[in-house]
Amino acid sequence: MAPEIIEGKPYKGEPSDFWSCGIVLYIMLSGDPPFFDEDNFLLFEKIKKCEYNFDAPIWKQISVDARDLVSKLLVADPEKRLKAN
Repeated sequence: MAPEIIEGKPYKGEPSDFWSCGIVLYIMLSGDPPFFDEDNFLLFEKIKKCEYNFDAPIWKQISVDARDLVSKLLVADPEKRLKAN
């Protein structure tokens, strides 16, 4: 769920969808989700703060370009998130 959706803002399509693409890409590349906590409140706080990293050893095998793409998709502010055009 994109940070703006957690904050109760209306779904506006592309920004939220691009966030979801970033989540899926992160999982496909590393095998783990970028955000995790067993407590939903803490999980949502991590998402809203966009607290993720590329510290796991697997990320050393992932290209800089792939990490850059994930970084441009997983941006808390939907206005600053990667766009299609």
